[in-house]
Amino acid sequence: MKFNYTKTLVGSAIAATCMIAATATTATAGQFHNGWNYAIDAIGDGSGGAQYDIYGMATMETSDTIWVALTGGTPLAGVNTRDARSGVIGWGDLFFNFTGDDFLTASQNNALFGVRFAETNDSGASQLGVYSDVRAQSVTSINNGYNSLQHYYNSGYYRENTMGTDIATRQEAYDYFGQRTSIDNVIASGNLVGGINMHSQQELLNAGLDFANFNRAGTHTFGFSFDKSLIGSGDYLASLFLECGNDGVALAGASVPEPGTLAGLALLGVTFMGSKVRKGQKA
Repeated sequence: MKFNYTKTLVGSAIAATCMIAATATTATAGQFHNGWNYAIDAIGDGSGGAQYDIYGMATMETSDTIWVALTGGTPLAGVNTRDARSGVIGWGDLFFNFTGDDFLTASQNNALFGVRFAETNDSGASQLGVYSDVRAQSVTSINNGYNSLQHYYNSGYYRENTMGTDIATRQEAYDYFGQRTSIDNVIASGNLVGGINMHSQQELLNAGLDFANFNRAGTHTFGFSFDKSLIGSGDYLASLFLECGNDGVALAGASVPEPGTLAGLALLGVTFMGSKVRKGQKA
């Protein structure tokens, strides 16, 4: 599977205006409800039981902020267990891929954005926050987990929408994440570019979140938000796995540039066209 994202070069005022209109209405995949974009994950594909089962992920974008919400059987602090080196198995880090390449290629090129939001996980990121120029790594081996997606699926946990509605089949998951390669689920390296704000379930509900509309309200629902200027713009695929690789979810979406950025692009187009006109007059 090749995730191709459109790259627009603004060469005139008309092109700039058209790009603004197109960008403002972009909606890629997902399921939309109450201003949120949802990826609905299969139930029963959490190896190890309900405490390792992700039910869904959702994002919402305002003029300057991106909100992310997660729901399922895994608490934010993780599950206490003797099977993990740290004594806890929890959430991995969240990755945003704007490149159009598969996950492994983007990771090898240090081209991912990552968010560490769980304090108890085994991330290589030193603190909670948003990171750029990210490379991912796997921590499944120290969390009693799976060494590959093939290992996970062959153990009996394949379901339709096993990675959510945007990577619905086994082959799509293999194409994007790799079949026999490790499940890279936390940040290995990257540059911290900003912080995040954590949000309770009630705060998310007040903001319009409604997993119940899709019958996916898990026992644990939480989320976070961050300044949208910290990550790229355009179409993306966001994804994450639990530290053990027992379940994962992916969401296709689009991040629209801030209004000031769009105005700047329009001005650039006008300036460019004016320059061409002046050159034509001199000729």
